[in-house]
Amino acid sequence: MAKFGFGALDGSFNNSTSGTSKTLDALKLANLNSTGRVLSVVLDDSHPKYKELGGPKAIGAVEIIDLSGGTGDYSTVSENQNYKVAYPLQPGIKNYPLVNEVVYLVSQPTKKIMQRNSAKALYYISVVNLWNHPHHNAIPYSAGSLTPENSKNYQDSALGSTNKLTDTSGTIRFGKYFKERSDIYPLQPFEGDLIYEGRWGNSIRLSGTAPDKNPWSTVGTQGDAITIIRNGQTDNPTKNGWDFTVEDINTDASSIYLTTTQKVPLLANTNYFSYKSNPPTLPDEYTGKQVIINSGRLVFNTTEDHLLLSSAKSISLSSAGTVNIDASEMIIQTSKIYLGSKSAKEPLLLGDTTVELLKTMIDVLKELVTASLKASNSGGPIPSLNKKAPALLKKLLTLNPDLLKSNSNFTV
Repeated sequence: MAKFGFGALDGSFNNSTSGTSKTLDALKLANLNSTGRVLSVVLDDSHPKYKELGGPKAIGAVEIIDLSGGTGDYSTVSENQNYKVAYPLQPGIKNYPLVNEVVYLVSQPTKKIMQRNSAKALYYISVVNLWNHPHHNAIPYSAGSLTPENSKNYQDSALGSTNKLTDTSGTIRFGKYFKERSDIYPLQPFEGDLIYEGRWGNSIRLSGTAPDKNPWSTVGTQGDAITIIRNGQTDNPTKNGWDFTVEDINTDASSIYLTTTQKVPLLANTNYFSYKSNPPTLPDEYTGKQVIINSGRLVFNTTEDHLLLSSAKSISLSSAGTVNIDASEMIIQTSKIYLGSKSAKEPLLLGDTTVELLKTMIDVLKELVTASLKASNSGGPIPSLNKKAPALLKKLLTLNPDLLKSNSNFTV
């Protein structure tokens, strides 16, 4: 028999039932229909109940008013209010609510269940999706706690209309520093999507090609996988905060796209691509498996080992400014190197070979000039050669071809 979780509830309270009714009874006993309105969230040791609720164990705990028994104006906590404490249900995934949001509650075992079978505590699963918006789903406690500026918005919403706040002047309380923003837009879903959205325009979309429904679905077969990670959405002054939006790789702050057959309309700097042959397909035209990382700045850094870049075809570095490579040593191994232009034709000189050639030429010239010092014709000197030779010889003796060789750059 299971000792923990819903299995424990199922075994402990429903031994005499079977089938569907057994499962439903277990879920009822777990209080899955219970909800609570958040009064405070323990996020650090500055919370007044931090030590009382267990110190580090209290991180993520929320003080709540149980809403399953009715409603009331609980805008502040007082000693006379019957508030409770709930903890995050999942250890590895935390979705911390805001003050005035409503959370789902379940009653589950605590660590003391090893000593006492009845040891139970409240846990919260997630925030109730009151406004169908990732930014927040908070609501005032009663009409009496609303201010004239926001009362109509929230009262109308309570009656079923869409919450359409267009500014952040409302006085609804979210916590110590969380401020509502009107420029956070929910993501437009497509059939079959699995979407994770943060409160500030950050998201992960696990999706597939939806023909002609979004910028990355102009080619490919319906359902071809694509994953989009986005941090910071595009601000659009023409949009309202409740309008849905889709990712835009060119204007979102930072993006990672993992594709299969899609064509992503990335406007990259390709003005400085230089290929002698077989150039790559431009980023906004390529269709196929690729990973695109796009942001205002990219940093690849290793702290212990190598950074490796490997390509089946080519590696392109294109910059509107400069390309800078700094290293204690630099090794380039290739069959040919073209400097300056893809149409470069002039070959570079080999250092040692060139120096040896120059040394030989200088030695020959020395011998010629020395001979000119003594040159004569029919037993007499030749004044023009004898006069010029000493100056030429002096210059030749100062030449040192070894100085032409670099101490830091080498070739084969």
